[in-house]
Amino acid sequence: MGRTINIQTTITFENIMNSKSRVVHNIGGTRSSKSYSALQYCIVKAMESPHNITIVRKTIPSLKRTVMKDLKDILTHLELWHDNDFNITDRIWTYNNSSIQFISTDDAEKLRGIKSSILYIDEASEIDEEAYFQLAIRTSGKIILTYNPTISPVHWLRKMEDCDRYITTYKDNPFLPADMVKAIEELEFKSPKKWLIYGKGEYAPNDASIFQFDLTDKLEGELIGYGMDFGYSQDPSCLVALYKQGDTLTIQELLYERGLITNDIITKLRGFGINREEIWCDSAEPRLIDEIYRGGFNAKPVKKGADSINFGIQVLQNYKLLIHSKSQNLINEMYSYQWATDKYGYQLDKPDGGLDHAIDAARYCAMMKLTKQNQNKGVYAISVR
Repeated sequence: MGRTINIQTTITFENIMNSKSRVVHNIGGTRSSKSYSALQYCIVKAMESPHNITIVRKTIPSLKRTVMKDLKDILTHLELWHDNDFNITDRIWTYNNSSIQFISTDDAEKLRGIKSSILYIDEASEIDEEAYFQLAIRTSGKIILTYNPTISPVHWLRKMEDCDRYITTYKDNPFLPADMVKAIEELEFKSPKKWLIYGKGEYAPNDASIFQFDLTDKLEGELIGYGMDFGYSQDPSCLVALYKQGDTLTIQELLYERGLITNDIITKLRGFGINREEIWCDSAEPRLIDEIYRGGFNAKPVKKGADSINFGIQVLQNYKLLIHSKSQNLINEMYSYQWATDKYGYQLDKPDGGLDHAIDAARYCAMMKLTKQNQNKGVYAISVR
C-alpha cells in the first residue's frame, strides 16, 4: 500500500488548481511563491495521472539556476527524488507514465517539436509572443505563466485576453523567513516604486521614463552597426542592431543571455549572419573584444569620454525611436529606464542603473556612429573658390 504525501502549499497553488481558464497568469512581487507553487502543481499532476509537462525559460543557464534546481529541492523534500529518474542530457524527469521536460526558447526549431498536456513558462515576460504562440498551440491542457509586474503597458502579456490573472505578494507566502519579510517591507520607505512592484505586486506606471518609443514589426533603413554589452553570471551579454532612416532609429535586440563565454558569443554572432559590420563593444573588456575580433568579427571598443552615459542618452534622444516588437528585454529596459533621484525625491543628472544592459549596447553604437564627429571621421574637407 502506497504512502500518503502531504504537500504544504500557498494560495498560488490553489489559484492554479481551481482556475477554470486554460491560461493562468500568476503575477506578483518578490518571494510570493509564484514559481515554487507552479512547480508543485506540475509535480502533483504528474503523479495523479499520465502527463507530458513542459517547463520553459528563455535560456538553459536560467533553467538550471532556478526551476530545475527548485524541482529537485521539492522532490527531495518529498522523498521522491532519485537520480535515475532524471535524464540530465535531455533535462527530463520521469515518474511512472508522466514526464516533466525543461526547455529554453533559444532553439526556435525545437519549440515546433514540443507537444505538452501542461505548459509552465517561468518568467514569461522574458520571452516573445511568437515563442509563446509556438508552445501554446502544441499544448492540449493548462498553461501557467509566472512573472513580476515590471513589464510595460505594450507588453504582449498585458494585452492577452481569455485568461485568469492572480496577483500575490510576500504576504501570501507563510513560509517566508522573518528577516526576508523585513527586507521587503523596508522598500516602502527606501524605494516607493520598488515597493509598489516587488512589495505589493502591482504595475508601476513610469512617467519618469527617459526614452519615448514606439514598436515596429519592420526593420527599415540602413544598418549602421551593432552594439554589444558584456555580462556573465549576474548580467546578460547583449547585442543590438541599429537601423537609421532619416530622423528615425530602429533598434533590434538580437542577444540577451547570461552565462556566455567567448566561444558562445562567437557562435551566436555567426548564427546572426554578421560579417564585417562594426560591433561597438564595452571597452571595459579589452581581452574579450580581442578574442571576438580574432574570431573573425569587426569588434571595436567604444570610446567613453567624460559623462559618456548622458552623452549617449542625448544622442539616442535626437531620434524618433522604434523598438522591434520581438525585442522583449529591450522593451522592458526602455520602459523602466529613468533618472535617479536623491533621498528627498529630487531628480539627479544620472540614470537609475541596473536594468540597462541592452540600452548600454545601443548607446555604444549610437555614440560611435551617429555623432557628427564620428560620421565625418576619415573625411578631409577643403574649400575652393
